[in-house]
Amino acid sequence: MSPFVSIRRALPGSVNRSTDDRSGRTSILAVTSEPPWPLDSGGHLRSFHLLRRLASRFDVRLVAPVRGGSAETAAGALAAERVRPRLVTARPRMPLIEGLKIAAAAAAREPYVLFARHRSAVVARVLREEAKRQRPEVLYLDHLDSIVYERIRGDVPVVVDMHNVYSRLARRAAAEANGRVRPLYLRRETELLARMERRAVEIADTILAVSEEDAAYFTDLGAKRVVLVPNGVDCAAYDGPRDQRAAQPTILYVGALGWPPNASAARYLVTDVLPTVRRTVADARVVIVGRNPPADLIALARDNRHVEIAADVPDVAPYFREADVLAVPLETGGGTRLKILEAFAAGLPVVSTPIGCEGIAADDGRHLVIAERAPFAAAVASLMLDPARGRALAARAKLLAQSRYDWSVVGACACDAIADAAARMPAAPSPLPALTIERLTNQ
Repeated sequence: MSPFVSIRRALPGSVNRSTDDRSGRTSILAVTSEPPWPLDSGGHLRSFHLLRRLASRFDVRLVAPVRGGSAETAAGALAAERVRPRLVTARPRMPLIEGLKIAAAAAAREPYVLFARHRSAVVARVLREEAKRQRPEVLYLDHLDSIVYERIRGDVPVVVDMHNVYSRLARRAAAEANGRVRPLYLRRETELLARMERRAVEIADTILAVSEEDAAYFTDLGAKRVVLVPNGVDCAAYDGPRDQRAAQPTILYVGALGWPPNASAARYLVTDVLPTVRRTVADARVVIVGRNPPADLIALARDNRHVEIAADVPDVAPYFREADVLAVPLETGGGTRLKILEAFAAGLPVVSTPIGCEGIAADDGRHLVIAERAPFAAAVASLMLDPARGRALAARAKLLAQSRYDWSVVGACACDAIADAAARMPAAPSPLPALTIERLTNQ
């Protein structure tokens, strides 16, 4: 029997105890490092859809800092899903302050980039205020970095949603890094991130993990309880006709291009995969969709008429419907790739490296094609030349996405995990006024 709770296993039902005179629903106090809006990254997608599913069953308050962008837009999107936001305006990041944070993190033996960088005195203060105004039944910490606020938990059960095993991600990046200083820095960050993951396991009553591999990792660290809550997809948003195909045979790549592994994979598609594919698939092109493309990738597209970059698009779904294949030649990363689940939901065939499709319960040759980088281009070309095979793979993958990875299925598992955590601690009821956006200054 698996040592962690799988999505296929039923958990105890929800607790129906009144903790809010207004709603009569179990009270959850959540915190994340930024509002999960717009839905332009994997982290935002997971946070937003899980929070909206939790808010359909519980009273969810969310505290998050805002640096730039429109707090009103994010607050409106969350409120429309019954999440009650308290968004705190924080100062823009400044080199001097960040330098002090780096020094403080080093002194405290904490990682900076994925952890201490997100510590905010004003967020901690607002969390304490909210906990005092109405004692929550569960403190929900979204991402590893949110455990910087662990001291406010008191005797309240803690649920930590671990989007990744960040130490594994840093270890892979260190192995691939060039130069002398960067590998040393990343190896140190790997050790410090592993230390914080052990700390998360110590303080959490429940860890939410995105894959069986991640769940096994946290179980081995001694977690009290690990629940498998995989990344998901809004299948309805991607369900549409596939007769809108582009005129040219199209290889699609989707990802936040400011993240080096995504930019590297996109670059590899352009420089290594596309030339090989074009030897057998006439007029094939690559379309790269993602925000913050680096300058060198923009230059590659400018110099090659068979490459298109669509940056910061409002909706990626049409690109999935128009392409012939999604290519995911990632060589590093962690968690699970939402881009693959989106392709499954859209009925788009997928070719991925083994690392690219980690954590997804899909089989090579049944739901997608898995290929290492050496034969990757040949695998893409072969699938593009055999559309009947691609349709068969995509049809089976779409059924998998609908039955196992739709946010309605994934969200129900998260709700049950939260309900079980809340049931472990009686709560004292007290009313909570409606939450608003507050213009507070970071300290």
